[in-house]
Amino acid sequence: MKKIFFLLLSILTLNSAFAQADLKLPEDPQLQAEAKRRFAISVDAMSADRYREAANALHWLMKNAPELYDGLYINGYKAYEALAEAESDEAKKNVLLDSMFLSFDLKAKYFELTDLEVNNKAYRYYKYWKSNKEKMGEAITAYEKAYEKPSEVINNNLVSYMDIIRRAKAYGEDIPSDQVFDVYTQVMENIDMKEAQGENAERLAKYRDAVNSLLTMTMGDELNCDFINNNLAPQLDESNDIKLAKNVFRLLLNQQCSDSPYFIKAAEIIQSEEPTEGIAKVIGQRAAVAGEYEKAIQYYTQAIELSTDSEKKADLLLSLTSVYIRMGNKPEARKIALQAADLDKSAEKQALTSVANMYMNSWDECSRKISQIDDRAIYMAAYDLYQKVGNQEGMAEAKKQFPTISDVFTANKKEGDPIRVGCWINVSTTIKTRPSN
Repeated sequence: MKKIFFLLLSILTLNSAFAQADLKLPEDPQLQAEAKRRFAISVDAMSADRYREAANALHWLMKNAPELYDGLYINGYKAYEALAEAESDEAKKNVLLDSMFLSFDLKAKYFELTDLEVNNKAYRYYKYWKSNKEKMGEAITAYEKAYEKPSEVINNNLVSYMDIIRRAKAYGEDIPSDQVFDVYTQVMENIDMKEAQGENAERLAKYRDAVNSLLTMTMGDELNCDFINNNLAPQLDESNDIKLAKNVFRLLLNQQCSDSPYFIKAAEIIQSEEPTEGIAKVIGQRAAVAGEYEKAIQYYTQAIELSTDSEKKADLLLSLTSVYIRMGNKPEARKIALQAADLDKSAEKQALTSVANMYMNSWDECSRKISQIDDRAIYMAAYDLYQKVGNQEGMAEAKKQFPTISDVFTANKKEGDPIRVGCWINVSTTIKTRPSN
């Protein structure tokens, strides 16, 4: 009874498969009958993971009924890959892999490879033959085909493409530097595109690091600051191409060539097209060091506006404070520093210490030389801020400048009285004294 049941089930399954497959059978009656039989064997064997049996049937079909249906080749590369992975003998494994790649090629010939299949074929060169120098040319061709449609490139083919180029060059393939850079550019652009589409930024950052390292390994000593400055970066003098700018910026950064004049040029192009907090900060820092204070303010302000993290924003505000201090604009510097202190508690000590230091350095511009007590009130105001954030060293320095108890008594005032600090400081404090000498 069971045998009859399974026989009926097999017949139904086979008829269903024939109906769904839309087979293009050979015209010769004998070949047609055999093709149906082999087709049935292949479908049944694949469903039961009997890959050797399936491969035998598929091989016959590929030879005698090559246009039967596209699933013939899909099952073909799946079956041969499964057999290859189970094979321990290297020579036999390579024969099976050859058959797997042939299945991909025949599908492309009689039907068409999907974009995913094009990518899967390329990656399998890397997965199985990345150490086979005889296959490097084929592997590169497969990757070039995959990258004809950048939007369809799978993540497996990002780092692996760059590594194939590295390995091929190491094995003696004649790959000129411009081709290496072209592959590097394609891969990096693809990573950028994936990030813009919302893919995991942390994972993509690891891909970038790996690709940068592979480029360095591929180029060796040839990839240095002079090479980048003389052969790649000068194109920025004629074009504001953001793709080129990104590559120049990354290469200069990766090779520790940030003192190159093209480093900031590339950064400014990137910032003008795709503004980010990080790039704006870099430009602002460089401008501040160069004494280009207006430019530093411009880019620090951009970074602050783009920042969404309160701690980072406070740090940027403190950097901007330093720029205003260098410019001698203490009121604006104080304003920005207090914003940082209000924004993030961890920035308060540095921010208020910075303001207190400005008070301490304001004697020449704020002392009126009329009342010693009034003039030295700037140190009392500084002391208040140092005290608020627990800056003991600052408190001690400010206290050294307080008037003595005798000075206060002579001025007909007393310790603890309120006093107003004038000049740009314009705050209230209380009279403080130090012991008489």
